[in-house]
Amino acid sequence: MNLVERLKKDKKGFTLIEMIVVIVIIGILLAILIPGIVRYIDKAKEKQVMVNARSAYLDIQSLALEEYGKQGATIDTVKGKIKRDWIGGDTTDLNSGTLEGIPTSATVKGIELSDKARVTAMTYTEGSKTIVMENGTWKE
Repeated sequence: MNLVERLKKDKKGFTLIEMIVVIVIIGILLAILIPGIVRYIDKAKEKQVMVNARSAYLDIQSLALEEYGKQGATIDTVKGKIKRDWIGGDTTDLNSGTLEGIPTSATVKGIELSDKARVTAMTYTEGSKTIVMENGTWKE
C-alpha cells in the first residue's frame, strides 16, 4: 500500500463541529477574563497616580529641607525660593516639569510649609484624579 492510500484511509483529525466547539469555548473564556483584566489595569493606573503624588511630595520636601539647611536660611526665604524658583511666580502652583519622575501633565498646588520647612499640605492633580495631602493625611 502506498503512502497516498494510507493517508486516505487514516482520516484522523478534528471535524468542523469540534473546531467550532473549541472556538466557542475560547470565546466564552475570553468574555469572562477581559473585564477582569481591564479592571486590574484601571486599578493599577489609579495606584500609579498615588505613587506619583507621594513622589512629588518627597521631591518638594527634599527641595525645601535642602534650602532650609543652607547657612542663614529662614522659613520665609525657603517659601520665597519655592515661589520664585520652583514655581515661578506668586502662586503655590508647581510645574511638575521641575520634579523628577512626575508626568509633565501633573500639577501640584497649595504647597504649605511648617516652621521647620516640612510640607504640611499640597494638592496633586494628574488627569482627572486629584490627591490632597493635609497634615500628613492623604485623601483622594
